[in-house]
This record gives sequence, C-alpha cells and structure tokens, in this order.
Amino acid sequence: MQIGDLQHQGIRTESAAASFYLDTSITGFDAIGKPVSITGNFTVGFGSADDEILGYLESYEDRDVEKVKMGAVSWHMCAVFEYAGTAPTVGGNVVSNGDGKVKVAGAGAGRNVVVTAVDTTNQTVSVIFR
Repeated sequence: MQIGDLQHQGIRTESAAASFYLDTSITGFDAIGKPVSITGNFTVGFGSADDEILGYLESYEDRDVEKVKMGAVSWHMCAVFEYAGTAPTVGGNVVSNGDGKVKVAGAGAGRNVVVTAVDTTNQTVSVIFR
C-alpha cells in the first residue's frame, strides 16, 4: 500500500525469520505474504478467527521426501495484509480472520500488530509488528 510517496511494505526493523511446519490451511505458494498464526508445535497456518498473528509467510516448500510442508515466517517488520469485515482504524490492532486475512481485534487482542494505514478501496492495511 502506498499513500503519497510513503510505503512501509518490505521494511524490516531487523532480520527476524524462522522455519516452521505448515498446517493443512496452507496449500501452496499463494499463501506467501499472508498473515500466519501458531497452530501447533513448530507449526503455523491461517489459524482461527481472533488468533494472534505471528508474522507473515515468507517462503513455501513442499518437501515430498520428508512428507512435510515448510515455510519461513518473518516478523519485526512492516507488512500489507488484506482485511475482512469492518475497516480497521489507524493506530488500532488486528488479528487473524482464520482465512489468510486480518480483521479488527477485540479489546486487548492483537497488540503486537499495529495498523499504520488503511486502504478501503483495496481492503488492505499496512501494519507494523512490535
């Protein structure tokens, strides 16, 4: 998302990524860039509605030999996510909607993901992770 000449997408405050197993909600490369949540031991996926967001999926690997799917998850950065439902507010927080998008967080939830800009035309939000 870009507003005027400013855009936060891809800016990282430090290098922070880790490898995780991918649960069955993530089926292919189209999940790259979407928000993910912890869904099990060393496992991430789209999670359930209202789950806290860990970061975004940076890579996808279907390891046939090991019979697992793996991916790198990044956090401590800025990202742009699609949102579902009511448009989040700048300065507000978001959580997983359970389907690869984000939604407005309930009271006290989503505090690690802060909305920095909202594009209601394209239903996207720019966020920064704390």
